[in-house]
Amino acid sequence: MSRRRFVLLVAGVVVAAAGLALALSPSGSGPGPGATGRAGPLFETSDLDNHPVALRDFRGHRVVLNFWASWCQPCRAEFPVLKQLQASHPDVTVLGVVFQDGDGSARAFLRTEGATWPGLRDPAGQIASAYGVHPKPGIPVSILLGPDGTIRARHLGPLETSDVPTFLAAAPAR
Repeated sequence: MSRRRFVLLVAGVVVAAAGLALALSPSGSGPGPGATGRAGPLFETSDLDNHPVALRDFRGHRVVLNFWASWCQPCRAEFPVLKQLQASHPDVTVLGVVFQDGDGSARAFLRTEGATWPGLRDPAGQIASAYGVHPKPGIPVSILLGPDGTIRARHLGPLETSDVPTFLAAAPAR
């Protein structure tokens, strides 16, 4: 192979890899699932108490989709922040999407911690996949949907109290 062909081949691989990295970006800034500025994928599921939940029913409200699991220590640490967010912003609906966890463990954790929002089942991982949430880089992941259903912000890792104002500012209250 000539040197010129080799350089062109390497350049093509680098460009393809950069495009793939952008598309799969966990920040949601790329064009992949869960990207900010896109419509949030609609879903229907049930909560851990078998009540039906459809995302479309929350249209007109700001919604925080929080992907979590009872075995996830950063998720456990984040829980008081979500409770505070829910209490101080009654116009925001928190929906906790259970990520790769058993119903019993998740239900027990929510009850022990006094959750004020439902834990949603995602047994086949379809909700997580639609929002670009994967085992790596991991959870927790919080996604803010505006009243129009558009993804306004994405936060990888546990929300801290200091993160909440900036996070919610991406979708101001009506």
